[in-house]
Amino acid sequence: MVREIHREQVVTEAEALVWVGGRLFDVAAGWRSVPLDGAPSSQRFGSYGPQFDAATTSPLGDVVALMASTGTKALLFTSDGELIREVDRSYYKAQAYRYPLALFTLPDGRTGLAHCPEAYNRLEIEVAATGERLTAADRDTTDVFHSRLAVSRGGRYLLSAGWVWHPWDCVAIYDLHRALADATTLDSWHGTFDMPHQVGAEISGACFIDDDVVLSTSPEEHDPEGPEELASNAVARWSTATESFTWRRRLDRTAGDLVSLGGDFLALYEHPRLFDGSSGELLAEWPDLSTGTATSSIVWGEPFSGPARIAVDEAGSRFAVTDGTKVTVIHLG
Repeated sequence: MVREIHREQVVTEAEALVWVGGRLFDVAAGWRSVPLDGAPSSQRFGSYGPQFDAATTSPLGDVVALMASTGTKALLFTSDGELIREVDRSYYKAQAYRYPLALFTLPDGRTGLAHCPEAYNRLEIEVAATGERLTAADRDTTDVFHSRLAVSRGGRYLLSAGWVWHPWDCVAIYDLHRALADATTLDSWHGTFDMPHQVGAEISGACFIDDDVVLSTSPEEHDPEGPEELASNAVARWSTATESFTWRRRLDRTAGDLVSLGGDFLALYEHPRLFDGSSGELLAEWPDLSTGTATSSIVWGEPFSGPARIAVDEAGSRFAVTDGTKVTVIHLG
């Protein structure tokens, strides 16, 4: 059983949190460090503006992205805060749903960037530091709004937990090795695995555990012709090796957005709940830490929710949660 072994709380305004080199920073506030363990706070630069409210870092720790969740702009930085370049996404419906962006390690060891720089429905893979486009090709994209991008630990698979009109929250999984050889494989709305025929409800959240995908479904009524095991308020683990579910579990309430934590995962609807990645069993929860009530990539007036409030430090077996006015770090054992 995972348990909380230490908790630290700091009263400080903070939004876009990331762990870099074992230290916690609010990137949006100009790389202001969160003063943990009695260390003094420091700030490297001026604030980047109130529109920026989410951040993520690459597996190698060499690139950090700062995003406006429901805007069109993102900034890429080195690990010491130097601006690398600005990137954009289409303005079309951008105010409604989360910015699609993920950093990962390319097969050649460089840090890659997955995002939608020109069109909401066209995924591109670039070298993060240079902008070199690795998926340039004549393509016929389908009408899907990509969002909540994530890449598996080994850099093999990309997931998009976005939506299709009218709207319907969905998930797609892509083989990045295939995509780098043939960019048109990124143009199907369900990707490599035909999961729409395996899921009977809207997708509330998704994350990777190694190469497998864990899904959560929304509280909305499910498709009566779909699989009963993945009706509303369920979580399940999908194996990319066998293209089947290894377990399914119904919940008594919504899981919402999911974030991986080692071999387990956090569900972020209302407050963090930690589930066992091998079974879906609830391991721990923190009802006093608010993470918002988003159940979709479409967030409209609530962009500062779910993953935007969480920063996971897997090397340190800990995660940080911010509500905008205080930061709480949970150390696990």
